[in-house]
Amino acid sequence: MNRRLRVGIIGLGWPGVEHLKGYRSTKEAEVVAVCDLDAERRERIAAEYKVPRAFADHKKMLREAELDAVSNCLPNFLHAPVTLDALKAGKHVLCEKPPAMNAREAAAMAALAKRKKLTLMYALCLRFGSDAMLVRDYVDRGELGEVYFGKAGYVRRRGIPIGKGGWFVDKKRAGGGALIDIGVHALDRCWWLMGCPKPVAVLGSVYRKFRREVPKGVKFDVDDAAFALIKFANDATLILEATWAINLPGGGWCEIAGTKGGARLSPLTIFVERNGVQLDITPQPPQNNAMVAETVHFVECCLAGKKPIMDGDQGVELMKMLDGIYTSQATGKVARL
Repeated sequence: MNRRLRVGIIGLGWPGVEHLKGYRSTKEAEVVAVCDLDAERRERIAAEYKVPRAFADHKKMLREAELDAVSNCLPNFLHAPVTLDALKAGKHVLCEKPPAMNAREAAAMAALAKRKKLTLMYALCLRFGSDAMLVRDYVDRGELGEVYFGKAGYVRRRGIPIGKGGWFVDKKRAGGGALIDIGVHALDRCWWLMGCPKPVAVLGSVYRKFRREVPKGVKFDVDDAAFALIKFANDATLILEATWAINLPGGGWCEIAGTKGGARLSPLTIFVERNGVQLDITPQPPQNNAMVAETVHFVECCLAGKKPIMDGDQGVELMKMLDGIYTSQATGKVARL
């Protein structure tokens, strides 16, 4: 492989453009092709960012462009099929969240990446925020002790996305609603900060109460709110809240607690005990662009053959938790993973 990673972007909505900016921020990568069905958009972005080739068909791009890797920034229902196409073509893949529509699809993606010895990484950018990275360093050094509890939320008081053609609120194309759209971010970051323990059981509740917020004529068959309690093999517990609409204040949070200390994000605070005194430490890490950091990490992993901090196997476990929340709601029982 060349020293510079040659990358193609598939899907030029907001995430795709952010990926493009991330690749342009490092000298170790170059974006050599973009792909989007919208002719005006792909030609405009290709011209603005001086990308030499623009395609309407991702399969044609995979065949004709000299690529080492691609970013898959398409709607959820296209994550698995397009990622599998890219892996079959011998390309590393950075796929937007959620990993797939379900754990079965994610497992197929992870298995193929392993067989082809290719990097498969998922774009869960909250892991790459400077605050989250600092807390994870505390966890890895054992300064918080055994981390046994986490609490995470991503809550909008009102904020149901529709997407082009209403795909965000169509289960066949999105796979789910608030849970799989923004809940995946909250869940993933908290789970990662807890050390990614293996999930074993989920009790979940899922709601659709705000049909009135969606324009008439738009199919709306996904959740606008989801709540869950997740148990792990190491006996740790995580509580999750995710909503697009609820009659409570919006916001995002993440807290973890261990036997020696705890941590909270937003505002970043470390809770510890020193000589019998309870201390609240408020570190001030330099602010960073998490999406740029995520993209640069992907490039480094592809070039050096390193395992990404969010790989295909973790994508499977993450989707198992999301699937389990929906299964628990459907059955009225605890879902065993």
